[in-house]
Amino acid sequence: MGGMTGDKDTIDQRKAAVLTAIVSHYVSSGEPVGSKTLVDRFDLGVSAATVRIDMGALEEAGYIFQPHTSAGRIPTDLGYRYFVDTAVSKPRLPAAEAKRIRGFFIQPRWELEDALRRTAALLSGLTHQAAIVFAPALEKSTVRHVEVVRLVGDRAMVLIVTDTGRVHNHVILLPETSDQALLEDTNAMLNRIVGGIPLETVAATIREQFQRFPLEFRPAVEAIATSLEDDLPDHDSERVYLEGASNILDEGMFGSLEAVREVVSTLEHRRLLLEVLADALAGDALSVRIGAENMFEQMRLCSVVAAPYGADGSVLGSVGVVGPTRMDYRRTVAAVHEVASALGRMLTELGV
Repeated sequence: MGGMTGDKDTIDQRKAAVLTAIVSHYVSSGEPVGSKTLVDRFDLGVSAATVRIDMGALEEAGYIFQPHTSAGRIPTDLGYRYFVDTAVSKPRLPAAEAKRIRGFFIQPRWELEDALRRTAALLSGLTHQAAIVFAPALEKSTVRHVEVVRLVGDRAMVLIVTDTGRVHNHVILLPETSDQALLEDTNAMLNRIVGGIPLETVAATIREQFQRFPLEFRPAVEAIATSLEDDLPDHDSERVYLEGASNILDEGMFGSLEAVREVVSTLEHRRLLLEVLADALAGDALSVRIGAENMFEQMRLCSVVAAPYGADGSVLGSVGVVGPTRMDYRRTVAAVHEVASALGRMLTELGV
């Protein structure tokens, strides 16, 4: 799952069990834990004295540390990394939540952009963290179908469906004298000319082929090209949907209010969010970046769990969760994996 690696040979099975117990306790309680609590609450099969010795070895190896003068210890980034690499291999969500995710995607009645926004909200709700969904840049989209549909009087709606499932609509004026047969001829001509070409080149292509359209429909075709040119500058970059940033406004999870402010400020910058999701976009598997593994200083108190999503084997974008390093890694990894898989299946079925 990527990230820093410790010398795992220094941890035997017993110390690994102690470390796993420390991570589990701290994630659920937020309190440093001592040897007596570990023995009382976890079936470690050894005495508190033995656990103290193991904790000393784990601290020396850099997997746990003592935050203040209490006897308790908490995990370091390296301790979380060991836990993720060894104890979070193939986690599963509870059956009810897995069913909820499948039901969410089974009959989508939204455009792709709306679906991705809703997906971010779903993932945030499942993990109680901030969730990000990245969508591909519009210029990577190609036209699948164009349809001009007459409305009332001289108005018509132009619908352009792309291979990434986006639907663009524009209202134009049609000559009231035009009949349905002429409209169907124009639709057929539009699809022959622009079907399969990049969306960013549609307006220029229509203008190049202007003379091929029926004379009566040329003003309408000109209006289509103009509306596309007006629309595209607003849609020429990657789309990032962020939901649930307020879920991480917890001073206790990050140690200080200033740290919370830094994290939230980072989440408001789209370009930084894309960097945060870089691992998932570059690879074909789920990735986990923990604390200091993040390249941005202001994200060093966070962990990022991200996975690519796609259709028919091609990666279209990625989904991810951002939260404090003290997160429930099993649940978060399971939720990100399940949502990315379900979103990919939906896009495949839609033929995106």
